Amino acid sequence: MAPSTTAPLSQALTRKRGNPLPAVLLALGLISAVAFAILGYLESQKTETVVVLVRDVPYGHQISHEDLGVVELPLHRPAQLAGIGDPAAVVGRYAARDLGANDLVQPPMLLEAPPTQPVYPNGQALTPNMVPVPFATTTIGPLSFRDRVNIGFNDRSGSPDLCDQAQSAAAGVKPTFTPPVAGVAQPRPFACRLLSSVRVLYVDEAAGVAYLELSPYQAHTIWALQAAGLELWGERYGATSTPLPNLDRLDIGQVNRDDLRAPVPAPATAEPALPGATSPIPGSRQP
Repeated sequence: MAPSTTAPLSQALTRKRGNPLPAVLLALGLISAVAFAILGYLESQKTETVVVLVRDVPYGHQISHEDLGVVELPLHRPAQLAGIGDPAAVVGRYAARDLGANDLVQPPMLLEAPPTQPVYPNGQALTPNMVPVPFATTTIGPLSFRDRVNIGFNDRSGSPDLCDQAQSAAAGVKPTFTPPVAGVAQPRPFACRLLSSVRVLYVDEAAGVAYLELSPYQAHTIWALQAAGLELWGERYGATSTPLPNLDRLDIGQVNRDDLRAPVPAPATAEPALPGATSPIPGSRQP
């Protein structure tokens, strides 16, 4: 008689034990998630002390203890809000620009030594040995410190001793004045471009004035033109544009049609085209 392969009834009724590992892992995962959430919350609540200004400090002034206060900011914050935590690192240094109350003090706001040249609210510094000249923006229109300006004047009398003689003087020739002759047609009124590509330091839009950087002699010339009652004008010009000839005189009788229609030359900084770069390749099929 063959042996029976049927398991005993008691063995069949015995319940198979389950594996506890998945439940343990799930519990550990939940505990870890809760722990990380708590740690993240606690970390987000951390703060640090940073230095702020409690009153305005003009550009170039030395900063004192009385100018400073401290506030608590979140430890984890945007990089733009990074500041200085120790007031001792700020006291005794100088304002790199006009600073306002409640400003968060940051390293670019500070100078180790007092400035040696005037600096405007936009951060532009006057070059040594140059002077600022206020210039009305009426004829220029919208202007920014990134632009350049051409300066000219109008002489309605047509006097030859202003632009023409100035050209001779600039060339080292002794200027002479030719008095008007009776019965001879008088010179026509003209415009003279005096300076080209002048740097703009700062624009006061409310006052309609731009402060231009000029040499002392150039500035003296502007004041002399104003003293003579001549009409000044300006032109907005690109910082990379080719400087135009100075002391360029033009009256209406000198206007040249070909010059009016001539294309504007490329800036001097443009790279010259390679010879033959646009020529067809020999043997290639042409359209």
